[in-house]
Amino acid sequence: MHSFWNFESRWFCAAILRMKTALSVGSQESLMPAGSKLPVIKTPEGIPFIPGSSLKGVVRSYTERILRTMDRLGQTYWGERLWACDPLDERERCVIATCCERCEDCKGNCCPDCGRCKNCMVKRATHNNRFDDEKLTQEIWNYSCTACRLFGSPWIASRVSFQDAMLTNRDSLLRLVEVRDGVGIDRDLGSAKHRIKYDFETVPSGAEFGITVVVENAEEWEVGLLLLALEAMRKGELPVGGKTTRGPGWGELVDLRVQRIGQENLLDYLKGTGQPAKISPSEILHRLVTVLQGGSHA
Repeated sequence: MHSFWNFESRWFCAAILRMKTALSVGSQESLMPAGSKLPVIKTPEGIPFIPGSSLKGVVRSYTERILRTMDRLGQTYWGERLWACDPLDERERCVIATCCERCEDCKGNCCPDCGRCKNCMVKRATHNNRFDDEKLTQEIWNYSCTACRLFGSPWIASRVSFQDAMLTNRDSLLRLVEVRDGVGIDRDLGSAKHRIKYDFETVPSGAEFGITVVVENAEEWEVGLLLLALEAMRKGELPVGGKTTRGPGWGELVDLRVQRIGQENLLDYLKGTGQPAKISPSEILHRLVTVLQGGSHA
């Protein structure tokens, strides 16, 4: 089990996201008299950026799809199951809040879902009016899926942090935003619907954003799972933002770098006399895939 109680390691993944098409990352409706109804999100200085939450959502969703496929194929990592629950469906989560009508009076086995019920776990961790926090944490970890252990859940803090991606080449762009027109489509006629015209802002193609991801207390293979999504972005196969089925949001990740701080070089790093160790992303992925190819079971 990995927690934040001790420092084990810290990984840094940095890259540049270069947009090949326009980018639409929306904000609330503009308050300016002539502003767009769907503006892009900007800093107080008016510079577009990509929120870390948008990047994390894209990467997590892609990683979950990969994990579900691995689980269906029966692939494991040194015997450990690789899987992902449905975090948006309360009943399909790996750990649920409550399990049944008898949950409040649970004695340890109130229903088939009792084992993965958070409320019942709390009761099992309480003995003679004394609560064992370590026991509860361990039980939540045991029932949590691979994705929730890494990206977080209502019960486990995320070990992956995505910083807001700031625009890095504003001086080379002719304009910071463009305005596009859109129309509502009549689903019966297949043509533009009357009086349903709107406009929306985009960041032009060629914009470059600096991406930084920090991963706490993760093993190399967990970073490898994260790199599978970043590799898809490097190939230009994973769009970011909104309206991606209509063109915007497609780019490619360039200059991907991975660094690691461990217990062995922590003090030198804190003193400012040492640097994080540089690790090849391709080597991490190669080691992960090698183990997965040899770690499947019937």
